[in-house]
Amino acid sequence: MASNRRTILHLVALGRITPAEAERLLVLWDQGRETFWAVAGGVVIALLLQFNLPHSLAALAHHAHALLPASLHHALSFIFDFSGGLL
Repeated sequence: MASNRRTILHLVALGRITPAEAERLLVLWDQGRETFWAVAGGVVIALLLQFNLPHSLAALAHHAHALLPASLHHALSFIFDFSGGLL
């Protein structure tokens, strides 16, 4: 990402593009990156909506119970119970 900016600034320094053209390139480059993150976030949300989240979290808690040491499990249970019994 930074290399693209450096390349554009280097082209300005060499006189191959004007500062106005460089500014337009930087704005377009930033908009493309924002669009990518917006699309990626939408895909992640769509994928998460495909799962039954409460059921998935309960299954995750069950596996965590089997893998975690007892002291850590008790601490996490307290936190989840305090948060309204999310799991």
